[in-house]
Amino acid sequence: MERREALKNIGFGSAALFTSSMLFGALQGCSSAPTVDWVPTFFTPEEAAQLEKICEGICPPTSTPGAVEAGVPNYLDQSMKVIEKHPEADHFRKGMAVFVENFDKNQPVKFNKATTEQVTTAINEYYKKYDSDPSILKSYRESASDKAGEKSAQFLETHFVTQVVDSTFYAYFTSELVGETVMPYDPIPVQYQGCLPLEPGQMSWSNV
Repeated sequence: MERREALKNIGFGSAALFTSSMLFGALQGCSSAPTVDWVPTFFTPEEAAQLEKICEGICPPTSTPGAVEAGVPNYLDQSMKVIEKHPEADHFRKGMAVFVENFDKNQPVKFNKATTEQVTTAINEYYKKYDSDPSILKSYRESASDKAGEKSAQFLETHFVTQVVDSTFYAYFTSELVGETVMPYDPIPVQYQGCLPLEPGQMSWSNV
């Protein structure tokens, strides 16, 4: 997914979520430093490997680090651990299982054999589908407001896709690696200057 385009859509999924503020609150409370060879605390090792592949497909490495190098999967695992007793975490986990199952059914390669580019393409296909058929998100929002009963596979998949994209970019741009080595960063600001002109192509200042 193109990062510039994805930033335009950030909040696209979380706006539809009835508990998204809980997840983003959990994200803010987690350590932003990536852990080398991290051990998942919420997901199983197999689920953690799947999450890594999905996060890397959302934010692949280019001239800048990708989501895995920035520690995003570890960060999301920590946040899910914080809210593990809330339905949000259960929906996320079950939604990822539906995503992987449907990937295996609809893509020319099984998920565990897929390249980063193929995962990126699959994620983009969902957003194209949401744009062309607004009823999907409408139905999702209506189901989200109903806290009773089992959730459909479509609800879980939509929940996962919209949430994981928003959360991946949120975690990525607030990570220490990106905030201190990719974005403009001044650890000791000396003087506040407001309303400075923005040069073409200039990145936003880090808030790490």
